[in-house]
Amino acid sequence: MKNLWLGILLTMLGAPAQAQTMVPEDYYVAAFNEMSDMLAGRESLSIKRAVYLAEWAYYEGCLDYKTDFCDEINRIVKFLNRFYDTNKLSLYKTGKQMALNEYFFRPYSGNNYEPYTYDFNRYSLDENSWENQFVSKVLKTHKGQCRSLPWMYKILAAEINADVALAQAPRHSYIVYEDKDSLTPEAWINLELTTHQMQPAWWIKKDFEISDSAVMVGTYMTPLTDIQTVACQMAELAFGYFKKFNRYDKFTFYCSSRSLEFYPMYPNAWIIRGKSIEQILLDYLETIEYKVDDYAAHLISLLNETKWRFDKTYMTAETEEIRERRKQRAAEAQKYTHDKLLPK
Repeated sequence: MKNLWLGILLTMLGAPAQAQTMVPEDYYVAAFNEMSDMLAGRESLSIKRAVYLAEWAYYEGCLDYKTDFCDEINRIVKFLNRFYDTNKLSLYKTGKQMALNEYFFRPYSGNNYEPYTYDFNRYSLDENSWENQFVSKVLKTHKGQCRSLPWMYKILAAEINADVALAQAPRHSYIVYEDKDSLTPEAWINLELTTHQMQPAWWIKKDFEISDSAVMVGTYMTPLTDIQTVACQMAELAFGYFKKFNRYDKFTFYCSSRSLEFYPMYPNAWIIRGKSIEQILLDYLETIEYKVDDYAAHLISLLNETKWRFDKTYMTAETEEIRERRKQRAAEAQKYTHDKLLPK
């Protein structure tokens, strides 16, 4: 039996059929349906596949899963496994994470002697391009930022069964894993891939101005489960839709709502849901000459509930001071990368 979400979306946008030409929105519907099936347990949960689907939809199908995604990932995995065995990293409980760190941070034949570094070119005229966020770009260029680099790390970790998780900070993602070898003063390692550094939890909390409440409820600095990670990618699918079509609508509403079923403390998804309801409400009010009927009242109730739930995430509001500090961090990271990380 078709699930409720599938039925709603097929009614809303029309089901893509082989005999029909797919319009750009159809790719998003198809990506949504497959991710939704993963979350519901009808399909195998795959972070790699979920990331691919979001990028595939943006490119309107012009991204091949095998040649543009899996082939390079499989090549990297073979190198990582050889590196793990050759260097006898099985002696360490976090040996697989060590292999990943070496691959990302130092020049080896397996990465063509190009460690993965921050993409400073994103601060150009195309800095707002959603494609700057893509793992497929990292696979080709070995450059990324605070979203694409951790997502690629997580994908590779899943391929070699390394126990790591994504974690969130305001407008930022990073990798966390338990320090089972007791190599650092803290129980968990917080790995910042843009600067190749391990950062203490207190520094992250202070630097990003994260409240105790946000940590306690699981908004920030909390290792995401794999199902939460795919739910996060579902919200990314919705935001990619907005970036591509420059609109919030029923698709972004259903997409963000589905994400929140499995990751209810994700503030970005609540923002997308709220903006979507606002637009649906405005469009509807225009058709009834701005009189509030039962459906409009229902939308207003949904909007109020969304705002209330968003407030409970205790999201850190971005201030001008935070924006300036982020720019300063980027400049410092660029200098650090040039001086310390790039081959001379």
